[in-house]
Amino acid sequence: MKNFIFIAILLFLPQVLLSQNNSAIDGTWDGSIILQGQPLLISVTFNTMDGITDGSINIPQQSAFNLPVDVPVLTSDSLEFSFETGNGTATFKAGLDGPEPEEIDGIFVQYGVELPFEMSRSNGEEESDIDFFSEEEVVITTDSLTISGSLVLPDSLLSRSLVIFISGSGSQTRNSSVAGFELFEELAKQLALKGISSFRYDDRGTGNSTGDSNATLDELADDLISVATHFSDVQNVTGIDNIVFLGHSQGGLVSLIAADGYVPEKVVLMATPMLPGDEIITQQIRRISEVQGIQDDVLKKNMEFQQRVFEAARSGEGWSDLETDIEDRLREQLSQLPESQQSTLGNMDQFIESQVSRQLDGAKSPWFKSFIETDPCPLLRSLDIPVLAVMGEKDSQVLLSPNREALEQIDGDYVIRVIPEANHLFQVSDSGMPGEYGILDKEFAPGLIDQIAAFLLQVE
Repeated sequence: MKNFIFIAILLFLPQVLLSQNNSAIDGTWDGSIILQGQPLLISVTFNTMDGITDGSINIPQQSAFNLPVDVPVLTSDSLEFSFETGNGTATFKAGLDGPEPEEIDGIFVQYGVELPFEMSRSNGEEESDIDFFSEEEVVITTDSLTISGSLVLPDSLLSRSLVIFISGSGSQTRNSSVAGFELFEELAKQLALKGISSFRYDDRGTGNSTGDSNATLDELADDLISVATHFSDVQNVTGIDNIVFLGHSQGGLVSLIAADGYVPEKVVLMATPMLPGDEIITQQIRRISEVQGIQDDVLKKNMEFQQRVFEAARSGEGWSDLETDIEDRLREQLSQLPESQQSTLGNMDQFIESQVSRQLDGAKSPWFKSFIETDPCPLLRSLDIPVLAVMGEKDSQVLLSPNREALEQIDGDYVIRVIPEANHLFQVSDSGMPGEYGILDKEFAPGLIDQIAAFLLQVE
């Protein structure tokens, strides 16, 4: 299946879609499948909406992220969940120990082979036992939704700014977890060590925040303005005089849009695209194809198809032709599989229908249209405040060279800092490819925190 169509591939890793927790297993679980005596790392996030539990799975060592998960069985003492691999259904079966389990152990089944697996709840949102800062829950109510987040105040305050974190694409909880790396929780701790306060929050429709998670960039910017306005108005945040926006990936775009309605003191852009969204996606596809050895003729077809997706997203027309195209190509490829593999797919028509839907559902969303139509350059030109753009040397999602060149064409009060060896999450990386995210150290590359802190603490 290596040469099959991919659409908006690895688009900022819009990590897992979450919703409000309504079942005993909701949340993120980290663990592994034991394969030939070696652990194959997995991260599974379950969420429940309207009484239906589903989720997604990451398998970083296989460069697989955000694969949709079905949960056909969930009782007080048993759990079964599965995902489609393209070559058949992979199923996890486990018993549950108690009404609020902390560990899930069971059997992973694929192609008739059974392997043990184990998972435990991610501790990403547990209370910190480090006492150099205080952390408290803050709930902000707007006309249409509630935004919940964590306010971190260092014991030794060295900055008068409150840094508000804005997550990348995909509905994120406040810690902005990607492949097991809790980016914003770690960033909040590291900035607290530098005497800098911060606030991170659950995106609308995730964690403890309400609202529709399928939001456009403008709607996310409205949420950020509400958060910034709240902290500007309240009188009980001791020592805070101004607001700074810090956005990772798509969060940087949201910051730039919001700055038109609420002007912060400064803006920090981490791995933020400096080109329109359709160009970013095109660059991602070319880069991933190059690394994976996709044949030129297949890449050309995929790129032509992707352009049709962009056109359909902009106009709202042409989806039925795209669905037919995907179905025909998928049916042709599946027909070339051995019958033994075809039989593992179950009902072929149902499988194809589900795959077509998964290919295009995201591209049909209002968010996707808003993303591909957003050009950050005019937004940057309109700013009259200091901006720090931090980029990863090996970022394979927001490529360094074209994005830095685009930024360098803009006149403004900004500085660019490139973090050596860093990927899109600012980990030290060998290749920068997303497949490494889950197996790298869960820590930032040297220099990132110092560069951000120096910018924030600089007195104008």
